[in-house]
Amino acid sequence: MNAPPKKSKGLIRSLVGIRGYLSIVVVAVHLAPFAIALVPLTAPFFLPIWHHAYVALDLFFVLSGFVITAGYRGVFARWPGWGAFGKFLWARLSRFYPVHLAVLAVLVGAVLGARAIGREIPHGGDLGIDLLRQITLTSGWGGADALTWNGPVWSLSAEWFCYLLIPLLQPLVLLLRTRTACVLGYLVACAIPLVAYSVIGFDDGTITYAMPLPRALGFFLAGACLQQLVQVDRRLPALAGRFTGPIAVLGFGLIVLASTLEVSTMYALPVVGLTVLALGEERGWLDRVLSTRASLYGGEISVAIFLTHVPWLLGASLLINPRTFPGHWGWLGIALLLVGVGVCGWLAFVLVEKPGQRFMRSLVKRPAKAPTQSVEEKTEAVVEAPESASSGPRR
Repeated sequence: MNAPPKKSKGLIRSLVGIRGYLSIVVVAVHLAPFAIALVPLTAPFFLPIWHHAYVALDLFFVLSGFVITAGYRGVFARWPGWGAFGKFLWARLSRFYPVHLAVLAVLVGAVLGARAIGREIPHGGDLGIDLLRQITLTSGWGGADALTWNGPVWSLSAEWFCYLLIPLLQPLVLLLRTRTACVLGYLVACAIPLVAYSVIGFDDGTITYAMPLPRALGFFLAGACLQQLVQVDRRLPALAGRFTGPIAVLGFGLIVLASTLEVSTMYALPVVGLTVLALGEERGWLDRVLSTRASLYGGEISVAIFLTHVPWLLGASLLINPRTFPGHWGWLGIALLLVGVGVCGWLAFVLVEKPGQRFMRSLVKRPAKAPTQSVEEKTEAVVEAPESASSGPRR
């Protein structure tokens, strides 16, 4: 007989903390081409990250599916009505849209200003369809020819698509009422992107701007199935919690193996995703590391860092490049780029994200609370997708 469902313990600190470290990986992916250009000796370190570390994004999707299901399983067990659904969407939007609009406004102003003096800023996009898709969060729904404006927004757009389907997805996941059903559901969900891209290709364009929805939807559902497993069975989650560190090490090893074999590191996700399940048990050394004050703060500002780091790298590269920082000065250039990432993210968090979120949420009454909504509100990750800061891999 299965054990009774696990009761919510509120905030799962390690699921907040891991967001910051995943964001560091995303930043490293996009910093890689600039760092290699400034200091060619860093190529052995940055090239594998540049080409294979995009798997951090997919773990973000798993994490998001896990905490959204934890927070809203009671709300969307059946259709809650348009009012509750609208408040849910508004709450999700408030987490990133203020920073998104602020960064987009800066980019548009910079592009127009540069064109006025006969210059062109990379990844500018056009002022028509490209800009409209950014504003309406549809740039990650597929069919695009390239990443434009603030490229990483494609992943927020893809996750927004998942949010729009929550009234359909949640009841489906809640039908999984046994351990076996949840495990099978998890494997099928992971198979959605793996099978799809095995057929149409794992190339950068396909998995980012041409057809990214199988990637987002599949791994989001995988996370939802893991959370449902927590509710219907205690043995497997408890077992995973006892081996959180080994699971993380095994997942990293599979990523390294995939990169060595020159196959998509996305194939490692069925194992890597189990880290989310294990961390949900809140035990072990890895949980303690991810629950420190520094880790938690990194998780809190991860959205702002994610939305500002690529525009900063692109803009700063006009001044910080091999011509202006030749030879050993390139190390200083890399340091300045990294400091700028942190400063821009912190400023966006303090000056835009938090005030913007408070303002948006003040405009509507809070949505009806699910029994474990506090988990979702404090650990939900919308960060999500690396976009190459140069002409290299855009994953």
